[in-house]
Amino acid sequence: MIDSGPPEAADLVVAAVAQATGGRGPQRILLTHAHYDHGGGIAAVRKTWDPPVLCHRDEVSFVTGELDHRMIKPHSFASWIGRFLVKGSAWGEPVARDFERGQAAFRMVVIPLPGHTPGQVGFLHPEDHAFICGDAVMNLRGRLSPPFGMATPDPVQAEISMHRMGELEFLHLLPSHGPVILRSGRTALLDFLERRVGGEMSSTR
Repeated sequence: MIDSGPPEAADLVVAAVAQATGGRGPQRILLTHAHYDHGGGIAAVRKTWDPPVLCHRDEVSFVTGELDHRMIKPHSFASWIGRFLVKGSAWGEPVARDFERGQAAFRMVVIPLPGHTPGQVGFLHPEDHAFICGDAVMNLRGRLSPPFGMATPDPVQAEISMHRMGELEFLHLLPSHGPVILRSGRTALLDFLERRVGGEMSSTR
């Protein structure tokens, strides 16, 4: 299982996973990052099946409850406002293993994509030519966009991570928010990045 959804949907997630696996449940939970809507369902899934949780080492403290994402120093006005509006994400759950750059994870490659959170990662599946990118980019109303500013304490690093994605080889893009883009995921991402660069150049003229 990659991410577990928010706690409000935990019962639905557990029921759907049980149906899909014949009641066996996931062998492990891999987190793209530990925001409320991505890691809030961990407790319910672990209560049912007790799978180990794995995430990037810079995200571990947010899962175990030592830190809260709202404690991160904001680097933009939007993220400063977000500290008062975004829900907390300290779950108090144990982490069995932490990821590092380029590490293999069950036939996928861990790709660090910090900025939205310190330890956000994506998972590149070379055999399926698929990239699960967490909130590094979102697909809202059929258009790619950067992560929400209020929940992104370091927008400069988030921009770097988006461009890092464009250097990868894949066909299918699977963002956490919005529909997947099959076959043309990398093309859509490169078009999106080109528009952003073009917009920046136009604004400086």
